[in-house]
Amino acid sequence: MAILKTQGLVLKYTDINEADRILTILTRDKGKIKAVSKGCRRPKSSLLPSSELFAFSDLILYKGSNFYHISSGELRESFYDIRKDLLKLSYAVYFAELADSVTDEDIPSERLFIVLSKTLYYLSRNEIPVGILSCGYQIKLMDISGFRPLITKCVNCGREENLSRFSVDLGGALCSLCLEHDKAAIKVSKGTLETIGCLLSTPISRLNTIKIDNNIFIEIDKIIIAFVEKHLDKKFKSMDFINSIKSFE
Repeated sequence: MAILKTQGLVLKYTDINEADRILTILTRDKGKIKAVSKGCRRPKSSLLPSSELFAFSDLILYKGSNFYHISSGELRESFYDIRKDLLKLSYAVYFAELADSVTDEDIPSERLFIVLSKTLYYLSRNEIPVGILSCGYQIKLMDISGFRPLITKCVNCGREENLSRFSVDLGGALCSLCLEHDKAAIKVSKGTLETIGCLLSTPISRLNTIKIDNNIFIEIDKIIIAFVEKHLDKKFKSMDFINSIKSFE
């Protein structure tokens, strides 16, 4: 019987039978896996804390014919404070949904595991503005997934001068001579491109050092969301819900 000892973060779960759950877990060592947490929904189950959404735990699992099975779990962080705020909870669901979308089962992705874990940690602590944290996480996730946007030179011709548009379809900046290659490209300022570069290069733990003008933030937020949806080829319901919450603020 193959035993796996690893750290894992629950991305989502499905209740089955009367007391069991099938968990989708992003692990440090094995990437995304599906695991049965047998009996975890019983009130006195030792597996319950490690079987909740976003639970970050030290896990011992064994491989069954179809799924992993959790033998034991020691909760390290529940990110409980996220649940006290509907907007933050919605962002956390969106972050987990993105991670689920870009990972295949049993393909290691330690960088994504660390980035998501740190993002949820800072989301729960109110140390980084939620909008900046969201943009930073999304752009890093796209980079990890092989979709790093080109912002220092034209994505079409390679010129570094007069970058005035961002092409979501082409995946980067366009110079003034190449605008015909994507007439739907978004007009951007030099400051916007520089700030996207800053979000890419700054660790999650230091995103609170980035100050973003409101007009630039609006541009970046629009670009990143469109960029994610285009290149992951998916519309995320959790982001739609976030936008509906914001419309009432």
